[in-house]
Amino acid sequence: MFEGKKRTAVWIGLGLYTILTLFFLFAGFNRSSALPETGLRYQLTFDGIPLHFPGGGYLNLWVFNLGNYLAFVPFGLVIPLLIRCRFLPFLLVFLAAITGIELIQMVTRLGAFDINDIVINTLGAAVGYGAQRLIRRDRTTPRGVLKLLSSGAILTLIVYSAVSGINYYLDHGRGEIRALDQLPLEHGEVQWEQGLHSFTMAQEQIEPAVNLYSPDHPGLHEFSIRLDGQYKELAGNFGVPDDAMPAKGSGTSSVMISADGEELYSLDVNIAPGENQPLSFQVPLEGKQELTLTIKTDAADPRTHAVLWDLTLVEANAGQKLATRLQRLLGGG
Repeated sequence: MFEGKKRTAVWIGLGLYTILTLFFLFAGFNRSSALPETGLRYQLTFDGIPLHFPGGGYLNLWVFNLGNYLAFVPFGLVIPLLIRCRFLPFLLVFLAAITGIELIQMVTRLGAFDINDIVINTLGAAVGYGAQRLIRRDRTTPRGVLKLLSSGAILTLIVYSAVSGINYYLDHGRGEIRALDQLPLEHGEVQWEQGLHSFTMAQEQIEPAVNLYSPDHPGLHEFSIRLDGQYKELAGNFGVPDDAMPAKGSGTSSVMISADGEELYSLDVNIAPGENQPLSFQVPLEGKQELTLTIKTDAADPRTHAVLWDLTLVEANAGQKLATRLQRLLGGG
């Protein structure tokens, strides 16, 4: 514990740091002019701890989330050296304080009430508290303060790397790949070709490797497959074969991909020689329960048909499945 003049100096420093932090929370980054004139803004769904490895095209967001975490580490480092407190009471008081600040941000329209911000701010304070507990002796000497800072930096690096690694696993991890024709139908009927024969599209040779949607379906066809939140992505190919296109073709053929009643993606191909290049697609299905494919061919010649091939589903990994269940349990979808 700090004593005497050191204690007073640390209190003053903590007070100034708190004022600076509040300034950035309420007035920094030109908040008053940057935020639109809207109603109360809030985010009550927990989407996970927003700490990720740097990279990609989201540098500003990465810096913002990192600052949201690091800015509150000093509170956990310093407050227990000024006020004797156990971890749980410290955490509860900090949680109440940061929740109050988030509410004030929302009411004053200088920010939003965000559960995810509360979690990352509290994690920063908890890491700071843990870091100072690792140093047991001479914590108020210059050498001890250096040890505290080193302890905070090391523990911060460990926690940040661990959380970022988990997030990478949840965002980019992949489970098994399943062919769409292996899953039972929920609604409608669908025929798959028994033999995966080759064909051409715009003079390009196509060799299906997994499955092939039969050309014997009507001009408007729809079927649904149950997903139960187990899959994260649908991939495949779509087009009109050259041998299914009349010499003077016209019209369009389309496929619409929907899940849980929401249209996710659609593709259109012209029914005209040379304009029927094959199209590929990848559609995210995070936590969706039911997949629906609607295929429509608008052509005067009834012999014209569209096909899909190599339709596969990427299964979510164990962590993604657990995260989906927790999000649904907490009311997030």
